[in-house]
Amino acid sequence: MDLSEGRVVKGIVFDLDGTLVDSVDSIWRSSDYVLRSNGYRGLDREDVVKVMGKTIFDLFLSVEPRLSPQEQHKLFEEYRRTYMNFIEHTKLIPKVREILLFLRSRRLKMAVVTTKSRENAEKILSFFGIRSFFDLVIGFEDVREHKPSAEPIMRAAEGLGLQASELVVVGDTEVDIRAGREAGALTVAVKTGVTPLEKIIAESPNFLIESVSDLPEVLMRNGIATGE
Repeated sequence: MDLSEGRVVKGIVFDLDGTLVDSVDSIWRSSDYVLRSNGYRGLDREDVVKVMGKTIFDLFLSVEPRLSPQEQHKLFEEYRRTYMNFIEHTKLIPKVREILLFLRSRRLKMAVVTTKSRENAEKILSFFGIRSFFDLVIGFEDVREHKPSAEPIMRAAEGLGLQASELVVVGDTEVDIRAGREAGALTVAVKTGVTPLEKIIAESPNFLIESVSDLPEVLMRNGIATGE
């Protein structure tokens, strides 16, 4: 899509689930376990697919809409504690490590912005050996409003010492693209998630690519990521 002339990117903000890692099955199995172990009916994999990009509270409420705030908090805390027991069902998106290494070589600052808890996001990144690539990780508890609000992206920009207009936001859901656009960043949508493509396209990302492995080519071809 069209790109503003003279735009130079100094930082990349990545979503986590569906963008850097394929984690639908881990989310499904861990949330199903937590619900069932607390006497609720559990959920199907498709229930997770429907709310990808949103918070775990949205997932729990989508299948148990009468949960009280106290019950939601209890489920969240148990989910946060037990999630890594299901990490075997998460896979790193192909070539992510190589792409991060290349982007770092261009002196680009990088952050992860996720609706997961920061604790679990940090654990997942460390598990796959890619935590050191990121200057900043922003999780669920670090913002008052979550994607598609622009707040998490603005918080990332502040933490990286950049303007939001100097960022590219990379994500696999419509909420990632909307959040990036509202913050004034460039947006790149990847097709590696489970969100229907038409929902992503409706948010008019600046670029649409197959996966993060295509990101360097897009940035370099358009002359917008030269680093410092």
